[in-house]
Amino acid sequence: MKQMDLFSAPKDQSVSKFVSIYRVSLVKDKSISFGHCRMNNSKDAQSLIQSLIKRQGQPDREQFCVILLSARNEIIGLNIVSTGGLSSASVHPREVLKPAILANSAAMILCHNHPSNDLEPSPDDLAITKRIIQASEIVGIAVHEHIIISMDDDRYYSFADNGIIKKFYDEIV
Repeated sequence: MKQMDLFSAPKDQSVSKFVSIYRVSLVKDKSISFGHCRMNNSKDAQSLIQSLIKRQGQPDREQFCVILLSARNEIIGLNIVSTGGLSSASVHPREVLKPAILANSAAMILCHNHPSNDLEPSPDDLAITKRIIQASEIVGIAVHEHIIISMDDDRYYSFADNGIIKKFYDEIV
């Protein structure tokens, strides 16, 4: 196999004289009222995300959201990561981690709704949760929970309460 020199320009192409300079910033869109700023349990997360999706999102479609937390589990932000269709939303760990890194989050809670109101996690839900936990572990952001919520009532499915989050962390070590 021929070794490539990645730092030399091909002879038939001229080298650009300009290089883009980027600045990364976090932009606050809006605020929503929520009784307290600390996440104490999955029910708090369910209520907050349901409110976010009803006010800012599209409740008739699957939406994947993150609650960004400080080291003291205080809410520092919310982000709707992805909007999908009736039965799925495309999610990539990079897009989940982007707002968490920009907000200097210590931890996060993953959330999404199931418009069908079947709150049982799909194989895709389990797979993306595991991938996000693996990626988050590398950058030092904890995943405390992933919940699937109903938009019609206060029902939810908790990955943490069902031992799934701990299981995925145990598989990393």
